[in-house]
Formats: sequence, structure tokens, C-alpha cells
Amino acid sequence: MTDAAALLSTLRARQVRLWIEDAQLKCSAPVGALDTGLREALASRKQEIMTLLLQAEALKNGPASIVPIKPEGCRPPVFAVSGHGGDVFRLLPLARHLHAEQPMIGVQPPGLDGTEPLKSVETLARYEIEQIRRYRPYGPYLIAGHCAGGTLAFEVAHQLVAAGQEVALLALIGSPFPTMFGRGSLMWLRISGYAKALTPAAFARRLRLRIERHKAEAAVGLAALSASQRVESATVAAVRSYRPRPFPGQIDLFVTADRWHRSHLWRAFAATIREHHIGEFEVNDLLLGPNVSMLAASFQGRLNQLQTADVANSPAKRRLRLGHG
Repeated sequence: MTDAAALLSTLRARQVRLWIEDAQLKCSAPVGALDTGLREALASRKQEIMTLLLQAEALKNGPASIVPIKPEGCRPPVFAVSGHGGDVFRLLPLARHLHAEQPMIGVQPPGLDGTEPLKSVETLARYEIEQIRRYRPYGPYLIAGHCAGGTLAFEVAHQLVAAGQEVALLALIGSPFPTMFGRGSLMWLRISGYAKALTPAAFARRLRLRIERHKAEAAVGLAALSASQRVESATVAAVRSYRPRPFPGQIDLFVTADRWHRSHLWRAFAATIREHHIGEFEVNDLLLGPNVSMLAASFQGRLNQLQTADVANSPAKRRLRLGHG
């Protein structure tokens, strides 16, 4: 979506190596790899390229809240804000199924290290925006959130726009409307889940997910598990209390088969809304199960539309993607 990203992709394909040394952009290229057009493009996009290289370096030394779910690639990164448990790695299978040049950067909330978790969606959003903008100071931004993280992504996008930044994508993936995190709704969900588990297929699925969860809990240890549970409790309470207000841009709503989400309620809070229905699969099956490729195809399709539209709006961008000056 940026000239520099497209140019870096072309240079990488031609085995051209770029790095920063003494605040200067350095280049090493095989003989004949850089034609006149690429040399001119490289000179004209020097500062943008240096910014992208510095961002890559920031992943190594940046804040602990920035997590490189999939750091590789020259396209603008998707920033995946945390779900209610603070675990951004639930999106790792999705990230692995995206385009090879599409990075995904996770943003975790405070509290996973045992410190006090934040207790309002607005405060969480301010914190995560600080982390995002330390890594990438200016938009356009691609923001995504799953489950309760959809509400956080919504507020992050709100605050970014209010700060004068462009949000090119606001993707809510299997995201219930905030009111569905009320105690009554969650109790009904728990009871209905028990009823559905009586079928052999559903019982096997729940058993598989429980085994996977127990393995994950054993791996992280009791202290980390306790911290994660505190973050989850605080975040669910924050989402339950959140009152969304109309968003001036577009929401991309990735709708799963979880009827309790009542995701249609988001329609009233966007200037425009684009719905992507992902078959008859629940969000956990799409994120963690064998059907993740279906979600990835739909999500990647939307990213490709943004990429194509951006290139189509600028003849220069089209020339750079083709490797011409």
C-alpha cells in the first residue's frame, strides 16, 4: 500500500540487500540487479525505505507489548490488538496463511507480566495506540481484533481517526457486540454450550480444545496463567461497560456461525459496513482449527482489494510494482 513497501518487495526478489549504517542507507546488489528505473526509485524513496528498515529493527528492541506474530514481508502490517485474554498468538495460524509479504504485528495489553491490568476499553486503546505509533508513527493503519478484541479494535480505530490518522482497515473477526458480554448473556452461552456438547461430534471438539488449553496452560506456568486470568477478567468487565459510538469510517465485519455474537448490531455504528460470512463455522474453529484457511482467504481477499485500489490510484505505484522506473 506504499511505494516503499512495493519497491522493497521488488528489490528483495532481485536479491538486493539494504541496511542502515551511520544514519545512511547502504546497498549491496548483484551485478545487473539494479536497472536505471530501480535506481531512480530507490533514490526518490530513500527516506521511506529507511523508515521501514528502522521499523523492522524496532521489532528486535521495541516494547514488550509489540509481538511479531508474522514480521516478514514488505506490505504495511496488520496490527492485531489483543483479545480478552491478552493472547495475540491465537491469530498465528491465520497470519501463517496470509500472503508471504503480509506482516501481522500483535499488540498485547499490560498486566500479563503480573502488573495491574487496565480496566476500561478507552484506556486500553490509548495504551495500545502508544505501542502501535512507537512502531509505526503514521498511517494508514490496518487494525484487526478477534472476539472481545473486536471492541478494542473499534475503539483503537476511533482514537486514531480522532488524532488525524487514517485507518484503511478496521476488521472485526468473530467479534460479539459489547452488550453480549453481559453476565446474563455469558451464562446463557455457558448453558447452551453444555447442551450442544451432548452430541458426539461436539463433545470430541470440546475435549480437543480443552486438551489444547491444558497443554498451553502447563507450558506458560502458574504465575503467567494467573496473570492472564486477571487480564481476561478485567478486559471482559471493560468491554461489558463499553458504550460504542458511531465510527466515521468502514467496518469489515467477519461473521462466524456464533449466533450469540449478534454481530449485526455493529451495523448501526459504522458509516459503512462490509460483511464477510465465513460459512457455518464458529470463531474458535476458524482461528485454531483446520478451517483457518477459509478465514485467511476471506481476510486476504480484503487486503488484496486495498492493495489493488491503492496501486490503481497511482500510476507511479503500478510502475514500481512491475519494477519499471
